[in-house]
Amino acid sequence: MKETSLYIHIPFCKQKCFYCDFPSFAGKERYREAYIEALCKEILNKCQQYKIKSIFIGGGTPSYLEVHEIKKLLETVNKLQLVDDMEFTMECNPGTVNEEKLIAMKDGGINRISFGLQSCNNELLKIIGRIHTYEEFVDNYKLARKLGFNNINVDLMYGLPNLTVDLWKDTLAKICNLKPEHISAYSLIIEEGTAFYTLHMKDKLNLPSEEEEREMDKLTKDVLGSGGY
Repeated sequence: MKETSLYIHIPFCKQKCFYCDFPSFAGKERYREAYIEALCKEILNKCQQYKIKSIFIGGGTPSYLEVHEIKKLLETVNKLQLVDDMEFTMECNPGTVNEEKLIAMKDGGINRISFGLQSCNNELLKIIGRIHTYEEFVDNYKLARKLGFNNINVDLMYGLPNLTVDLWKDTLAKICNLKPEHISAYSLIIEEGTAFYTLHMKDKLNLPSEEEEREMDKLTKDVLGSGGY
């Protein structure tokens, strides 16, 4: 049996982030149930002839699903031929996570969580269209740890509007102190079709200079390196 990896896309969001160009939609909750139904049929129809060696559920915001939708999706996935001890990741956004959802994920075989944080600064989080605060993220992170998730990734982003080198340094230090197993640090790219692209075209985005962004890039390597990453 041929081995493959599986990516499952959940296109629903509570709010669309201003930098996001992924196929995702806010205000379409009425289609969620039907989407999960169709998705489960497709998974069983197209994936049963493979042995699955890793799974990533991304979006959108997979953790925006209701508990019964998470359970239905994971029950379907668990009908496939899965490699023992495979990595099974689900993206979670702070502000859409609670204990019941995390338990449903854990019971369904999720063994790695990827938290979309982007910044530890609450003002910046508002500027980029995030629905959560840094404090909500910390609460969600600690809850996931308490429930036994021992493989957590945190997404961070630099080059953001109004982001200074010092603010970025503070974010890196705070996340290193939490000791997640993995940290993904990305530089903002202004993509066509996003809210940020429209603002950028009107010269209304206060982006860091190239020199500042280079400094942030070097800082990322230095701070994460010294933190054991």
